[in-house]
Amino acid sequence: MKRFSFKLTVLVLASLAATGLPWLLIGVWNRLFGGWRSIFFCYAGSRGYIDSYAFPGFVPLFRWRPSPIGIISQGGARGLVLAAPMTEKDFLDPANSAAFTQFQKRLRRIALVVGVDRITLAGIMPGVLRRSTHLRAHDTRPATVSAVQRAAACLVDECFYKVWPPIILIGGAGYVGAAVAKSLQTNGAEVHVVDSVIGERRLPDVLRGRPALMIDVARHGAIADYVKQMWPELVLLSETYPEPRTLLVNEIARQCVEVFHLAGVAGRVRPALPLGYANAVPCCAIHDAARAKDVQLVRLAPAKH
Repeated sequence: MKRFSFKLTVLVLASLAATGLPWLLIGVWNRLFGGWRSIFFCYAGSRGYIDSYAFPGFVPLFRWRPSPIGIISQGGARGLVLAAPMTEKDFLDPANSAAFTQFQKRLRRIALVVGVDRITLAGIMPGVLRRSTHLRAHDTRPATVSAVQRAAACLVDECFYKVWPPIILIGGAGYVGAAVAKSLQTNGAEVHVVDSVIGERRLPDVLRGRPALMIDVARHGAIADYVKQMWPELVLLSETYPEPRTLLVNEIARQCVEVFHLAGVAGRVRPALPLGYANAVPCCAIHDAARAKDVQLVRLAPAKH
């Protein structure tokens, strides 16, 4: 019954959002009293995740229509969290290009009505839309890079006796990953990029058996391909959302590797986003990049049997 009520609430919100009324009301409030600074769009990680909060029959109707699901508080300002029942597979499929273009125009129109000039996007969408002529999203890479750099420094202090080890950067050739790699190298770190995009799918043999910090900024779940290659001297920092599942953490723990998750920076999302964002705002959604040093770093322990 609880699950049914939750899905019904989501359906009502999505239906209201389709009328445009919520955006108009928020826009009037924002122009009178201020306080709203951004909209942040996030999408589902899998079809199963969509089925957990939406009635299957209604998913096609709302797949390309952003709906409000929460409020961000960070950096002294508020932002709206929007979502739609789509996955990467949906918006990467060329057959959906017209629908995806319409989605971008809707998101831009919502920002205009609400009265905000900052649109931020989750996952790989910033990279996908970086050259879009229909939607100009705010570049949050500097904030993400700063947060990753700070989280890495914390782990160096805690796990490597304040001496920077070599860095293995999973996804280091991507839109965000390349910026992270450049920043780490500029600050003197020895960085080894591992990314299927450049055909590098193996952890560097030259580091095997040596202490190293592995940082995962790739797509969610990509780290699973490297578990069997890991060795005990590694420490893993995951920046991807959501945090690695318990089964995956257990597999990594069997390799005697500690796992940490960068849940974001200090802030609140109400209601809280699941799986890794308690008392934290995703790096790709923050308002104040200067506060990216206030990272929320969580040690992920394997399940006890």
